[in-house]
Amino acid sequence: MPTTLPHPLPGIAAFEALYGAAWVDNQATPISATTLVLAALLILVAVVALGLAWLLQAQVSKVKRLHAELLTQRSFSEGALDALPASVVIHGLNGHIVGTNAYYRQHPAAAEAMTAAILAEGFGETANGHEPREIDYTADDGISRQALIWNRPILAESGGPVGSISILIDITEFRDAERAARITDRGLRDIVQRIPVVVFTILKDTQGVRHLTFAAGDVRALFGLELADLLGMGDVLQERPLQGRIHPDDIAAFGRLISPATAGLQQRSLDFRAFGRDGLRWIHATLAPQPLPDGSVRLIGYFIDTTELNARNEALRIARDVAERASKAKADFLATMSHEIRTPMNGVIGMLELLGRTPIDAEQRELLRAVEDSADVLLQVLNDILDFSKLEAGDLRLDETLFDPRVLVDNVISVMAARAQTKGLGVHIAIDATVAGTLRGDSVRLRQILLNLLSNAIKFTERGSIAVRMVVLGDDNEHQHLRISVTDTGIGIPEEKQATLFNPFTQAEASTSRRYGGTGLGLAICRHLAELMDGSVELSSEPGVGTTVGFEVRLPVVRREVIAPAGLHGRHAVVRIGSAETAAALSEHLKSLGMTVEQSMPSQSLREGMAASLLFVDPADKDSETRISAHVIAVTGDAGPSTVRDERLFLSANPLKWQSLVRACLVVLELRDDTSPENDARFSSGGIADADPLLLSLTGVPADRGHILVAEDHPVSQKLILRQLAILGLSCEVVDNGRDAFEALSGNEYAMLLTDCNMPLMSGYELATAWRQHEAEIGSQRRLPIIAMTANALAGEAVRVRNAGMDDVLSKPLQLLPLSQKISQWLPEQPASSRSHVSNAYDATQLASLTGGNGESGLHAEMLQAFSSASRDDLLELRRCVEMDDTAAASLSLHRLLGALQLFNDGALLSQGKQLLESLHTERANEALSRLPGFALEVEALLSSLNSQLAE
Repeated sequence: MPTTLPHPLPGIAAFEALYGAAWVDNQATPISATTLVLAALLILVAVVALGLAWLLQAQVSKVKRLHAELLTQRSFSEGALDALPASVVIHGLNGHIVGTNAYYRQHPAAAEAMTAAILAEGFGETANGHEPREIDYTADDGISRQALIWNRPILAESGGPVGSISILIDITEFRDAERAARITDRGLRDIVQRIPVVVFTILKDTQGVRHLTFAAGDVRALFGLELADLLGMGDVLQERPLQGRIHPDDIAAFGRLISPATAGLQQRSLDFRAFGRDGLRWIHATLAPQPLPDGSVRLIGYFIDTTELNARNEALRIARDVAERASKAKADFLATMSHEIRTPMNGVIGMLELLGRTPIDAEQRELLRAVEDSADVLLQVLNDILDFSKLEAGDLRLDETLFDPRVLVDNVISVMAARAQTKGLGVHIAIDATVAGTLRGDSVRLRQILLNLLSNAIKFTERGSIAVRMVVLGDDNEHQHLRISVTDTGIGIPEEKQATLFNPFTQAEASTSRRYGGTGLGLAICRHLAELMDGSVELSSEPGVGTTVGFEVRLPVVRREVIAPAGLHGRHAVVRIGSAETAAALSEHLKSLGMTVEQSMPSQSLREGMAASLLFVDPADKDSETRISAHVIAVTGDAGPSTVRDERLFLSANPLKWQSLVRACLVVLELRDDTSPENDARFSSGGIADADPLLLSLTGVPADRGHILVAEDHPVSQKLILRQLAILGLSCEVVDNGRDAFEALSGNEYAMLLTDCNMPLMSGYELATAWRQHEAEIGSQRRLPIIAMTANALAGEAVRVRNAGMDDVLSKPLQLLPLSQKISQWLPEQPASSRSHVSNAYDATQLASLTGGNGESGLHAEMLQAFSSASRDDLLELRRCVEMDDTAAASLSLHRLLGALQLFNDGALLSQGKQLLESLHTERANEALSRLPGFALEVEALLSSLNSQLAE
């Protein structure tokens, strides 16, 4: 049977059942209206069904989209909860947990503590929840921690609860910080309660109202008020009670400190007085403004009680004033002492210098040298004391100039060598060839250090030698680090005594000053001077072996090449000397001259055909000069100048001075010194003597440099300066007071003024000031050189004379060399055609005629005559001052009298006069004035005695 398939459309099956199978035939059958209606209804139902199906599909899509969005929102919410650094748990109405975040799950100990707290009695029962609860729990790592727990209900739209949410936040760090802050605050308050200080913070709002936001300290101790007394409504600061406690004289300043007019952002401070709990107190206030973003200003500050500090400061101020007065008194004493000692020393040393240039026999010259040595020692003691005083007071200043270090060592050795050679000591010099030719520094102070070290070495060495060495320790092209040392073979110093030697007035043994003399200031001064130049001094010594003292300085290099005659540069020298020490020192000098040097010991044989420009040999070596073609210089260990004997030039290596070597080389090579024509080496049958610095300076002071006016009130000093200027070939006129000097300057043309500083009628300071004013008034195109002559060696004297209008200073006692140098510096050189033909090279006969003609006795007689004449006038003036009861004039006359008396008397009479002079400046002036007539009688008796001795 054929298979019958179900009809796909139910409607058709129905029609077939109703009308039969014939309906489906192809036969045409008429369709009734009912049929059409039913068909239409069927179609409409189908369309509606399709629409419903489409709507259902759209709704399903919307539901799926909403579901996806819900999942996204849920995922975001869960992510947000997981990101929170706190435990979060959500409970349903039945209390079951319906959700947690990652922090909750990762910290089970915190979760457990949180759950226990949530389930605690009463927690989370109300609709609005409870306030946060703080709990302590033990974390997973076993450490106790603190946390805050919030529990809040979750409400539906109807307002009813649908569950709850709980949050646990770990606040351990906050509590730790809070505890630290409390500890700090408590500590600050404890501190300010125990010290007299008040710390505060004031907030000044935009309306200008001040709010005291913080205050700590004992307000009552400082101001006699309680903190509550300073507050008005709330925390508003009341200024009136505080101002009522301020001292009336300080109220205005205190008001400016905190008033709106001074609301700048600069820190302000004030010292004022206030009435505190214990009475009037000094208080220091500091206020620091800080602007805030809203326009208000925060003022942070403090008050501190400085009463005791002010009392100590006042005591210190009084002590400082006392110290300054004492320092001034000390300075005045030193100035007076300097003047009182240097004034007679001016006559003593100056006249001794002149006496030494007169014809005297050997015994007299020996005595003269002894006197000169004693005078030099006295002057050195005075200079040491003055220098130490200036160093101690910080008044000593460096005066940097350009200098040649080799010439500096030569000059110092020239001063000290004779003293060493008199004791039979050898003197050796060694200077590295690498030492620069010209350096910048205070050559005067360097010379002083070296003089001190050499003086000590000679003083404490009885046999052996003294050696001076200069070496380069470092060189950076701009500066050289030098070490200058002095080594002796003297008594040496025990190690335990060495450290104390740099203390002032200290010597190695108690008997040293009695045996060797000295003040014990030399090394202390050397150390101070070296430190002033950023250098240092070191000492090493061994008893019985000797001592080495060296000082190091770092000096700027001005010129690296040594200034030397060009004719010596590039020549070759052979040094063939038995003494290795002398050969090495000589070689270094020759290398500095730009020569090539070859050293050969006398025991070594010479190669054939050996040649050189210069050959240096021992005096006994006459064989070497026959084997080497060279100009020969014999180097001897004997002290003395270079000489020519038996057609050989003998150069002394005791000491081997740089300038002597240069002159010897020029002489044997018959060259001229193109670096300094006036110092050209002189060759004669008698030899070449080391140039006398005075004679060298005299060649720089040609005659007819003009007429010089000298203002000097002391007759002995007048005669000395007259003779010194005569030796220098200069004419002069002398007046004895400043007023006469001013009149002389007004009526005559002078080339220079040399003036004493302390004179009657008008002092040297007043004279210089008056003359400078006169030059300005007349519009003078020429400034007269004015040189001060003063016995005051303190540092302030140079400033004082320059402030008065003077150009330079000469210290007494005056000596020919510094006098000639000052004149050469300040007197312009006249054209050669206008110079008189007066020779500056004075021989002994000429010098004798200038100093009295008959040596020591003539000089003494002339000085005594001047002293006698001046002193009688002073005595008459002294008596007149006593009669007129004029203390000031008597003091001036007595000062003049004592200045000359010291040259002829150093006993009780001189001491009595000094005591009287000192008393005239005190409250005992009247008593001293009454004793002056008796003192005058004793002086007259001394004058009579001295004149009687001279007549005999």
